[in-house]
Amino acid sequence: MLLKNTLRLTFSNASNIWKLLLYRFLCLLCVLGLTTVVGWPIINVLIKDNFFVNLQNSFESMLFNLSFENLFVTIDSTFGNLASIISSHNLTVQAILCGVFVLLIISFLEEYAKMALQQNLIGYMSSLTKYGFTNSYVAGFGGSTLMALAKVITTLPINVLIWIGAYWFASALHPKIGVIAIILTFFLLIILLSIKETLFCNWKPAYIIHGESVFKSLKMAFKALWKNILKVFSCYLVLVLCMLMLNIFALNFTAGVGLLFTLPLTTLLIAIAGDVAYFEALGMRYYIDSEHIITPKKLEERDKFCKLVDII
Repeated sequence: MLLKNTLRLTFSNASNIWKLLLYRFLCLLCVLGLTTVVGWPIINVLIKDNFFVNLQNSFESMLFNLSFENLFVTIDSTFGNLASIISSHNLTVQAILCGVFVLLIISFLEEYAKMALQQNLIGYMSSLTKYGFTNSYVAGFGGSTLMALAKVITTLPINVLIWIGAYWFASALHPKIGVIAIILTFFLLIILLSIKETLFCNWKPAYIIHGESVFKSLKMAFKALWKNILKVFSCYLVLVLCMLMLNIFALNFTAGVGLLFTLPLTTLLIAIAGDVAYFEALGMRYYIDSEHIITPKKLEERDKFCKLVDII
């Protein structure tokens, strides 16, 4: 039911995909501009050493050839080439600082958009009200900043550890067992990402609905999660698997153009799943669309009892 309602709500709120796409395009221009200013010495060295030319050639050779091993080898050789060029020009410290700066900027910009998205989704689910993305973005800027700061010290390090750990795991095993290492890494990545999304899925809904402090909302989110944790984990397991596969297909068979649609769709699905999980954990009614309202079993039984009392 959780997965089914998540998908139905995604269709009802599909317009948010285009809002996220436009927002990310504007953010990309902003981040590229800042990166060029801050990291120009590094970029200049990479241009002189033909890094971007080699990157383009590697990407072209990977297109229309859906192979997890080929994808990993391409990524591995790209990172190896990047690290070699940076270290040979004694730019390691500058590259790390630049990378941390860009990661923090992206994290904050993404969090502002995700909070505005959550405001819109919760408004739709609770009262069938559609708020403007820009209005939600501006009105919730202060609260979004607090949430972004909290995410920087909680989920951001977890994300970095998961992706770097997966890359290290695959790099260590690939010379020994070949493509099996890539398959094992892929499934391990799905499990770890699903656990992470499950643990933190109720955080933003609790923060928005109750208006409490950031970390008090996290405590409330954990408390609500234990009521149906296996159900939520199963939902995220399916979503993460499908979204990873969909994004990989988009990267390979559309030269990356399909990612313009699949990445915002991924964000929307993950957000809606968390909202649905929280509403159901608290036993709250919510709209799927203008014709369908989901009523938890306890509320439905209580409504029937009230009607019976009125009749008597």
